[in-house]
Amino acid sequence: MAVLGLARTTGNKKLNAVLRKLENYDFEPITRSCSARYGWAPKKARKVELEAKRFFSFAFLDPGHYHIPEEDVDEYWHRMILHTQWYQKFCMKMFGDYYHHTPEPDKDLVSKENRMRSLRLIEHWYGYPWQDLVKTCTQCRGPYKPRTKVARELAPSKEARMKD
Repeated sequence: MAVLGLARTTGNKKLNAVLRKLENYDFEPITRSCSARYGWAPKKARKVELEAKRFFSFAFLDPGHYHIPEEDVDEYWHRMILHTQWYQKFCMKMFGDYYHHTPEPDKDLVSKENRMRSLRLIEHWYGYPWQDLVKTCTQCRGPYKPRTKVARELAPSKEARMKD
């Protein structure tokens, strides 16, 4: 099975290894917390966990761009952040830096393009649509800038990338 259920190949073995690391990262404490907090059934909580991992994969699959999560993924992310030690460790192990969540949009950065890009990314990489993107999180961008060495090494092949 493809890493994280990718619908297409990334064309980059290093990127695949990082995405596999993300896929295998233990989110169970957060998934349990979400079940308790939001009353999610175990099946739904595991589904949102997978969607959260897919959202975080955008930091590698589309570095340097703003990405907007689906509403349940945003709630899951909030639970991650509230588990401060867990979240800091996750960010350092996965990204080498803190992945900031910016829920209050700067009106200069709010754009329909950011929303559309996120919707197109989930379809491009995972082959299905997200329904409802959160409306307040419009400035969340992974820690990788597109021109850094790490981003270049982990970039999907040109053939695999989503076309702008």
